[in-house]
Amino acid sequence: MKKILEYIHEWCKLWRLVVNCDRDKTEIIVIRPRGATAATPLPKLLLGNTEVAYTDSSKVLGVYIDEDLDFKQQASYTLKRCWFSWNKLSSGTTRSAGLNSTALSLLFKMVVLTKLLYAAPIWLNDRLDSFKDLLARAKLKILGSQYHTSGVLSGLLATLPPLEVTLEIVTVKFVLKGLGAMDWMTAKLLQVDSEPSHRFSSHLSMTKRYLLWKSTRAEGYLGAVGAQLPPRRRSFLRTCDLLSYDLEELTYTKSDTDSYMYKLWDDVVRCSMSVLQKTDQFALVPLHSTEALQALVDTESVVTCPMLSRTLDQQTSSTILNFIHGHNLLFQDFTFRVLHCDQSVSLPVCLECGLLPDSPFHKLFECVSVGAVTALRQELLPISQYELNFHIALVVSRDSNVKRKFRLLVDQVFRACTFSDSPLI
Repeated sequence: MKKILEYIHEWCKLWRLVVNCDRDKTEIIVIRPRGATAATPLPKLLLGNTEVAYTDSSKVLGVYIDEDLDFKQQASYTLKRCWFSWNKLSSGTTRSAGLNSTALSLLFKMVVLTKLLYAAPIWLNDRLDSFKDLLARAKLKILGSQYHTSGVLSGLLATLPPLEVTLEIVTVKFVLKGLGAMDWMTAKLLQVDSEPSHRFSSHLSMTKRYLLWKSTRAEGYLGAVGAQLPPRRRSFLRTCDLLSYDLEELTYTKSDTDSYMYKLWDDVVRCSMSVLQKTDQFALVPLHSTEALQALVDTESVVTCPMLSRTLDQQTSSTILNFIHGHNLLFQDFTFRVLHCDQSVSLPVCLECGLLPDSPFHKLFECVSVGAVTALRQELLPISQYELNFHIALVVSRDSNVKRKFRLLVDQVFRACTFSDSPLI
């Protein structure tokens, strides 16, 4: 290091350059392997006659790099920026006034998410947990809910993919750009690929999964049986050789990355079906199996055919979403099952008809006190057949007419029940 500083000093003298050795301008950071102890004392280093200070962290191109490469300071800095921006955007919005759910979701993606994903492939992979509270509270505000719902369902309703899915897409783009760049960059990435213990080896694994998905889709293969793959691709189920791809194959399009994002999002939703699925405690056998509900999942339709219209106000949007996720005091099953308001009551009957246990499904499709919606109930039979799990079929439906009729049904039921005396739509 001393010889390098001497060389830099001589070069600067030759070209009559003056190096600013103040803090935050010229610093030395010692990056140690994980688990290594600090070497004390560190030698004094001079650039000419000026001492260069040591530091624990340094900001380079907007990213805080620390000596342990855990990026804790970067995560804290980004979290503060995201909270500040989100509070500014949503401060004037409540459950009944302000920006509607569609506008809030769009602003969150454009302003907050872009800050969060800045240089994300470098530091975010190990710091995803730092943003759980931010995402949960943002979804709560977007949906206009009183209480938190499951992260998977709230993400579907707010059209926000899971952060780990978004990070994987950003990482794949980052690596593919590097592989298609200059030779020295490609060589560095291939070197990382050959070292499984490298902290960025997971980035190459993500890229391989994308390339495997892209190649099998292009060849018309959608299953997972290696024997059906062409010989060149068959070994990729075990290992993927990046050198076997030419430059054109290492490119990506927006259509490809969007399709891959929906595929990853589908996988997350299917794996979380036990959280999304609601069980009827009064039924001996579930009407539909978990596998049947998993087959309905189609997250692309959540974005291309949104549940809410952009013209709806915030109060209307919040009420419609309340009937979907059911986490609201309007429904007795949530009040008694989740909040445990009255332990002496074992059956939360509907306050309207007093016949059956209350729930969003009962209010919409069963309650006899709401008699003017029979025609709409018949038209929505494709989703009501899933009973308590109608929300899964509804949210992922590609039929915009079904979602429009559901909004009309919610409006009529809301006006007919005692918890409302004003129209929605």
